[in-house]
Amino acid sequence: MVELLIRLKFTLGRHTRSGTRWLTVILLVGGTSFTWFLTLAAASDAVRSSLLMLAMAVWTASWLLGPTITNGVGVLRSQYFTLLPLDRNRVGLGLLVTMFVGFGPAMTLVSAAALAWHAYVSDPATLFLGLLGMLALVVFSVSLGRLVFRALGAAMHSRLGMEIASLQWGLIVAGLFFGWVAVQPAFVAVGNLTEQGIEGTAATVLAVLPTSWPVLAVDAAAAGSWSAAFTWLGAFVLLTVVTVLVTGRLLAPSVSTRGVRRRSRPLGSGVLERRRSWLPDTPLGAVVGKELRSWWRDPWRGLELRSALYAGLFIGLLGLLTEIPQVMLFSGVFAVLIMGMGGSNMYGHDGTALWLTVVGQDHDTLRADVRGRQIAIAVLIGPLAALLSAAAIVVSGEYWSIPYVLACLTVFIGVSNGLASLLSVVTVTPGVDPHKRVDANDTGDVQVQVWTMLLTIPLLSAPTMAVLAWGAIQGMPWIAVPVALLNGVPAAWLLGRIAHRRLESRLPETFTRIRYGREIARQSLSTAGGGLLDRLERGALATNEEIKPTGS
Repeated sequence: MVELLIRLKFTLGRHTRSGTRWLTVILLVGGTSFTWFLTLAAASDAVRSSLLMLAMAVWTASWLLGPTITNGVGVLRSQYFTLLPLDRNRVGLGLLVTMFVGFGPAMTLVSAAALAWHAYVSDPATLFLGLLGMLALVVFSVSLGRLVFRALGAAMHSRLGMEIASLQWGLIVAGLFFGWVAVQPAFVAVGNLTEQGIEGTAATVLAVLPTSWPVLAVDAAAAGSWSAAFTWLGAFVLLTVVTVLVTGRLLAPSVSTRGVRRRSRPLGSGVLERRRSWLPDTPLGAVVGKELRSWWRDPWRGLELRSALYAGLFIGLLGLLTEIPQVMLFSGVFAVLIMGMGGSNMYGHDGTALWLTVVGQDHDTLRADVRGRQIAIAVLIGPLAALLSAAAIVVSGEYWSIPYVLACLTVFIGVSNGLASLLSVVTVTPGVDPHKRVDANDTGDVQVQVWTMLLTIPLLSAPTMAVLAWGAIQGMPWIAVPVALLNGVPAAWLLGRIAHRRLESRLPETFTRIRYGREIARQSLSTAGGGLLDRLERGALATNEEIKPTGS
């Protein structure tokens, strides 16, 4: 069965066009080269030991974050095998074995081979410990990475788990935006690292990490303490075995119900559900109410909202720790931008539920659907982002920044809101249907949406940014606030209008793409030419990954 699963994985890889594949290859080769550079350039055995502890910790962290960032592309998913008459535990372990076949595990093995080199240079008699530690490190890193990726989806079944998953996603996104702030000093200090190694508190923390135990085993054996060496390596092997067993069990196909179990009414539900609701008794009011409930209650929608807020918070903390207060002041603005990217595949979030809109279409149904989604996002993210920005300003004491932050919040809420609605229609990417979701990022890939928003938001916000820069020079930054209102609101309205007009003209095709995948969707598009929206849709079809099996 394992051989068949491996062949199936290669078949899946051949038919998957990943936009991040070459970037992944470059990062893996660069990481392997840098690991061996540190190993060979170390001034002494002690320095090499500390550098290997750092390198192994970084490689394991990469396995923890990599599958989450890349949506687990190229990975066989347990839900593919749910209905097959196979032993679930055997399937889980077989799926885990497939994770060790590929370019990533191969590069991890080459990097971990630096431990064997360290053992041979320190004392040739310890080479067998280095080889065992090398293999155990690869098994542990790959298994732990898959365990965290799968556990992240399993955690979505509880409210606390969803908050933990949102924290992790927020930290990942914050690192992608401003991780260079923390990485830059490390690159500056590379020359000193090869001479002095890791010292002080950092060395103590690294020594405690399990990924350092094989290195400590080699060092203990080289120093003549074989009992300590076998203890360190035995403990790590035991931990690796436990990780493999837990991961195999977690990867086993499951038919349990999805979603968050709720025992109490959610906070604020009375505003929508009491006898005299604040929402009008119209199609628009119905969509707004439905969207507010979905963003607040649905675990996968809630993940997008909460991770945007956590990312803004972590970006602010990075600015505070690195003494860049300008970054901290605009933490709420970053939360708005990230929420816009997270909401740029709303129809993909809904999955085949779009069928209800198809069969219930009326002359104003689609307009109400798009406008209601826009209103709901603005109501959710606007006050929370403003509160986050206000807290950052109060903590920093930089009250001069109020007009700058207010102008940016105003224009970015409008522009990102409109773009999210338009991209949700034009570049909709099917994910796993809500009732079948298992992993945390089963709602669909958004590569094209994210890059489009990163390039388009500054362009559409240019009038406000120009006036803000002019007002700062003239000492009148407040003049940019009304300009931001006149920039953001029309942008949201116009982009929303384009979105619902596009949906009106291509509603059956949009549903077909969600239901049957890209191959069927391509048949409804011309292969060349067309307008900007057609080219954007073709780009999404060619680039974004489909997480569910084609035609499922």
